Amino acid sequence: MKLQEINEKNIRLTLYQHDAEGGNLINSSLRKLFSSLNDEANQYEVSIKVAELNQIYSTAIQYTAPVVDKIVSIVDNQHIKLNEEEYAVLVDDISKVSWVSNTSGKIHSRNNMSFCSKYIHFLSGYKLPIYDSYIWIVMVGYLNQYYNSKLSFANPKSYNDFYAVFKEFKKSFDLHSYSNYDIDKYLWQYGKNIIKRIGKKEQVNLDKAKSILKKRITSVYTKD
Repeated sequence: MKLQEINEKNIRLTLYQHDAEGGNLINSSLRKLFSSLNDEANQYEVSIKVAELNQIYSTAIQYTAPVVDKIVSIVDNQHIKLNEEEYAVLVDDISKVSWVSNTSGKIHSRNNMSFCSKYIHFLSGYKLPIYDSYIWIVMVGYLNQYYNSKLSFANPKSYNDFYAVFKEFKKSFDLHSYSNYDIDKYLWQYGKNIIKRIGKKEQVNLDKAKSILKKRITSVYTKD
């Protein structure tokens, strides 16, 4: 499967679809929430933002308390002075959490990289791209198909690994006239469209549809 050409027309149409399906309205509402509840030292304000993101994006964090604690302990209200690269570091700084179960007494750990990239995305005012499986699959697929990059579809080990590939993608396809936000939306919407079509046609669940997409993308640059 050959991924569609990245050009102004395809980007415009895909971004239009994202907007038509309510994506911009959701993001605008979340940005208002982050702008109004802007005290990162306030446990309650951070808790509300974490809860809303977790609900809207279905990130399946069942125990949000350690996530909130980590954000409050790491992020301060001087973050507005950070540049894009520093915001990227901040994602990895807050993504790994550990807590002790109240019932078993066991220590649990979780890496909330995708969720934290969303949190910092809104905290930074859309400066930083979101890490998402749709975005990762399509971005890696483009670089492998068009530039023979030989990147793995395996999940990146850190947000900064993802961010490095994102910057490579932006440079390779000469997308500097587009914001990170628009590139992010294009990749997510296009990935969603393909995976949804595969799932419907093949009658498979989301994970299987993603696996099929990876194989179809890979077949284009390995068939020779």
